[in-house]
Amino acid sequence: MSKFNVFFEKLGSDAKLLEQYKQDPQAVMQAHGLSEEEIQVVLSGDKNKIESIAGAKPMGSYTVVFTSNR
Repeated sequence: MSKFNVFFEKLGSDAKLLEQYKQDPQAVMQAHGLSEEEIQVVLSGDKNKIESIAGAKPMGSYTVVFTSNR
C-alpha cells in the first residue's frame, strides 16, 4: 500500500493526527512522507485526481455518527 493510502487510513483512525492535520494539513502530509504532487492534489480538492493517486475506485460519501453514554 502506498504512503498516500497508509496516511489517509491512519488519519481516519487517529484523532490526534486528525487534529494536527486540521491545523496544518500540508505540514502533516509532508511529515508523513507524501510527495509534493500528492499534497497539491489533496489540497486542490479535485476528486478525480485524488482517486487517481489513491488508485481507488470512485469514492462514495459516508456519514459517521458517534454517540456517547455520558
